[in-house]
Amino acid sequence: MDIAKDYLVIIKNLLPSMHQGEKKIAEYILSNPADVINMTIAQLAILLSVADSSIVRFCRLIGLNGFTDLKISLAKNISKSSYPVPEEISLHDDDYSIALKVFSSSIQTLQNTINTLDKEEFHRTVQLLLQAKRIEIYGTGTSATLAQDAYYRFMRIGLPAYAATDPHISRISASMLDDECVALGISHTGRTKDTIEALQIAKGKGAKIIGITSFYKTPLLDLADSKLVISSIEADFLKEAVSSRIAHLGLIDSLCTCLIIRRYKQTEPLLDSMTNILNQLRY
Repeated sequence: MDIAKDYLVIIKNLLPSMHQGEKKIAEYILSNPADVINMTIAQLAILLSVADSSIVRFCRLIGLNGFTDLKISLAKNISKSSYPVPEEISLHDDDYSIALKVFSSSIQTLQNTINTLDKEEFHRTVQLLLQAKRIEIYGTGTSATLAQDAYYRFMRIGLPAYAATDPHISRISASMLDDECVALGISHTGRTKDTIEALQIAKGKGAKIIGITSFYKTPLLDLADSKLVISSIEADFLKEAVSSRIAHLGLIDSLCTCLIIRRYKQTEPLLDSMTNILNQLRY
């Protein structure tokens, strides 16, 4: 538990998966965070016509020990969460307005992600990648390009990384892993069938699973030994949030940079060699 994390963003992320009673508590907190800071649990329970225990369970649902931790987190992060919500794209927007809204959404998603990134999970992910005999990266659809990007970045610093984006090849490659390997699955929704089935096969072979997604409470994270969640602003106009790809790339870049630093003696000559090779391809 990290009360410095922005739990308002986490609540927004979890909201779609909550049942009605949890949504009632969540929506009040999201709309009135400053008021909640000054309430007792009994006052909030009376206001919402719920039991004190329901609020305690809600706090545990979002990753906190109790109501006091929630109030401390809100007090620390309320200013971070006061950024204006990016406006939805409209059919009547001019070209520049659309670009402005897309950029604004991406900036907000990056800020939300770093405000909620789990430090222990991120460190665990770096360690798993450092220790892996083989790293197999899975992603389909829009996540396929992210999987290929992760493969390229890991491969060029000397890691035994491979990307499998074809469903059949993914299943076969997963069946060849063992307990010294890592399977990294990337899925915006965390519910992509082909990716999840490949990870299930890999887990059955003993491989460690890393999940990168945009949502909590997903089948992908249920499988994962290490869970990395970016905080996506889901647009109604564009059902697959375009901003999520930027945050996923930022997360992959962050992992790659950590791996470079942790293996600097091995990676420095590789980076120098790569620079020389690439320079030959440029005018």
